[in-house]
Amino acid sequence: MSKQNILTIIISLIPLSYILGNFVLNLNIVLTIIAGIYLYYQGIRIRFILLDKLIIIFFLYIIFTSSWNTIESYYFGNIKDYDFSIINKSILFLRYLVFYFALRLIIENKLINYKILFYSFGIFSLFISIDIIIQFFNGKDLFGLTSPYSSKTTGPFQTEAIAGGFIQKFSFFLFFGFMLLIPIKNQKIKILLLTVLFFITILSIIFSGNRMSLVLFSLGIFLVFIGNKTLKKYIAHILISTILISIITVNSNEKIKSYYYSFYSNSKDIFSVVSYRILGFEKDILYSSKHPYLHEFESGISTWKLNKYIGGGLKSFRYNCPKRKLVSINERTTCNMHPHNYYLEILTDLGIVGFILLIPILILSIKKSYNLIRNEKYKYILSPFLYIYLVEIFPIRASGSFFTTNNAIIIFFLLATIVALCSRAEKDTLSD
Repeated sequence: MSKQNILTIIISLIPLSYILGNFVLNLNIVLTIIAGIYLYYQGIRIRFILLDKLIIIFFLYIIFTSSWNTIESYYFGNIKDYDFSIINKSILFLRYLVFYFALRLIIENKLINYKILFYSFGIFSLFISIDIIIQFFNGKDLFGLTSPYSSKTTGPFQTEAIAGGFIQKFSFFLFFGFMLLIPIKNQKIKILLLTVLFFITILSIIFSGNRMSLVLFSLGIFLVFIGNKTLKKYIAHILISTILISIITVNSNEKIKSYYYSFYSNSKDIFSVVSYRILGFEKDILYSSKHPYLHEFESGISTWKLNKYIGGGLKSFRYNCPKRKLVSINERTTCNMHPHNYYLEILTDLGIVGFILLIPILILSIKKSYNLIRNEKYKYILSPFLYIYLVEIFPIRASGSFFTTNNAIIIFFLLATIVALCSRAEKDTLSD
């Protein structure tokens, strides 16, 4: 088996690693890192660019602020039972920096077969979609598993209600792979089949109960529609069909209808309270009327104010949140593990400095991507990575933790791929 095929298989199994759990996901990271180190010692190198330097600085800052907060708490705060978990976790988080550079090395040196990768990601997405639909109607999925939630369908993820997020991310490879790799010359048949895939995908996200995933999926499709002139002829028909089918589906089931319709009022409440807490606009909401995510955002803002500039250190929210000063009788006294928004979490853990270090990475990677997506040679390979990346870093959303394995691996996988393709394109231009 060739070196390219081995590396492609490792990376193509990332979706399966999500299904099998964190242990396998971390094993996938380790294998990718080992592959990258092996290639490096074989003399394979990358073109080091500004984005790489900014990412290194960001990771070094994480170590700095976590170390500083540990020293301050243990030595100056006289907290002798301090468990050093913040500094330990920040050091372990460095594996994503090594993972990022291993992927950079593999992708920039053309050691990935994108046809296999697109097929793998797309097939896993379609499989989970079908599994969710079967579990919704049958009560059990293909493996005989049931969902422990009344309003969410989990499929093979069992107690983790993340099926909608999984499908939302990896389904873009299904669509782009189908449009680019399936040799169907009859355009009407191709549009019909693509519409069926869209319908299965959006139906499964609706049935999963992950409402934010449905919004983000719709946002991603909208970005494809406005950003890719070639695909508009496909997407215009598909969008109309899937929107109509989605509306009919939601309204045909009272449980789904009430669950999704409440999303609109909850979103308005979140906007109102966040504006009130940060800018002094809008108004507060009674404790009994607040959605759980609203409490998370609110506690995130209050916790950030404890360490505005350099934050409390990596994954410090769970320790610092109970110390925050309550500014309203309508604010919850208890705390979760994180504030359920990437940017609020960055602010609470890394402060304004960390936030400022992250923003140029996001802006520069998006700018380079949009420049490259005009290049016919890279446009279709880059597209699914870019659109998933844009949706993943969308600021106005509820999310998991930026620093957990599930989210960090997809963020740095997408970022590494985007940067590697941009660097490779620039290198090709220089060599012409």
